[in-house]
Amino acid sequence: MKKISLGIFFKKLGQWAGEGWYFQDDPSSKDRVRLLGFNYSANIITNLIGGSFFTGLLILMNASDSFMGAMTMITTGANLLQLVAPLLLERFEKRRTLIVWLRALSMLFNILFIGIIPLFPMASQAKLVLVAFSVLMANLSAAVVAPALTVWHLQSIPSRVRNQYFSLISMTVGAVVALMNLGASRLVDFCREAGSEYVGLLILRGICLILAVVESWNLFHIREYAYERSEQRFTLKYLLLEPFHQPKYLKTVLVAFLWNMTCNLPGPYFTVYMLKNMSVSYTYLMLINLINVPVIMFLTPIWSRIVRRFSWFKSLYLAMGLYLLYYVGLAFVTPSAPALYPIAQIYSFCMMAGISLCFTNVPYVNIPQKNQTVYIGFYSTMANLGALLGVTIGQQFIAYTEEWTINLLGVTMINKQILMLLTALLMLGATLAIRCIQKSLGSEEC
Repeated sequence: MKKISLGIFFKKLGQWAGEGWYFQDDPSSKDRVRLLGFNYSANIITNLIGGSFFTGLLILMNASDSFMGAMTMITTGANLLQLVAPLLLERFEKRRTLIVWLRALSMLFNILFIGIIPLFPMASQAKLVLVAFSVLMANLSAAVVAPALTVWHLQSIPSRVRNQYFSLISMTVGAVVALMNLGASRLVDFCREAGSEYVGLLILRGICLILAVVESWNLFHIREYAYERSEQRFTLKYLLLEPFHQPKYLKTVLVAFLWNMTCNLPGPYFTVYMLKNMSVSYTYLMLINLINVPVIMFLTPIWSRIVRRFSWFKSLYLAMGLYLLYYVGLAFVTPSAPALYPIAQIYSFCMMAGISLCFTNVPYVNIPQKNQTVYIGFYSTMANLGALLGVTIGQQFIAYTEEWTINLLGVTMINKQILMLLTALLMLGATLAIRCIQKSLGSEEC
């Protein structure tokens, strides 16, 4: 009886998860299942080799705050290559093989090579130069295929299923990543306590290498259909100027630019603040992030209803306007007020559930039907340009305010905390600008 009940439970769970986007005897539904698996693996890999774990690796290699900021700048700068990627990609009627191999090359640099650099018998500065080179190569390879990867996968996700499908991704991917992060952080903390933190970080990269192999196999089994193409021959001039003939889509691009500029201002600096100044463990950081799981699962359906009622852009600027208070809260996190950190994080999860859901569809709002690789490449480039501007502002602020402290409401803040207040202020401006964009478009579709 218990087995039957359990079977019924999983059957109902599968029906709920696939509602609105999975249909029996529909080939594209099977592709969407594989895309779901790709989203899991890609996000797990990104988190286990990035974020706090990459920051921790750089701390072990005695990297300065300035160098950590430079890594983020290299990442976002390399992704500007997405603008000219269609010059290569549009030469191919079928792109799957090229996409998978270039992505595999990116993973090789990002996972394997960076992971073993600390073992090289050379000076610390030389190792950091190799890290910078590897980060550059990994992101250049990824940038070439990113627009084509998005357009290819969009073929299997028609507009009629996007809300349900993207809602499921928002709910489940975050949960899977949070659980993996928790296990990974406990492993690294265990190794850290034993005086072998690097070994723990290396084990994580080994896990990611296995996931990358599985991911490549998965991608090779996702169908690729004919692409909508115009007779216009692709040139650099065409790539640079064609998007400016689509004023409605330019406004969509501006929305992404504003968000990426402001949310990238903090860079890795607050993570550094928590690990060094607050002396917290990886497990503590990931335990807080684990709360994101029930928050996303509970709030994503609510945000989905908000999007259906108010449109993508309006929901976005409402969520952003509330989200900026998160940075204000972080600014007041100190050794005497550590409880503010989990409170601020939980609050941010609630707002980010809406922001993340909105950005699953924002790139496709007002996008022309033909040559979508061009527009996705332009969108991604401008989003990364915004991120690069934000990271640069943050890096320069940290560099020039190294000795700064201010006293606000009885709290003495260092430059990393002051940067949080600056981020909140600039995000307020970005939120008001997106509101103006939404008003100017005046469409229920945006």
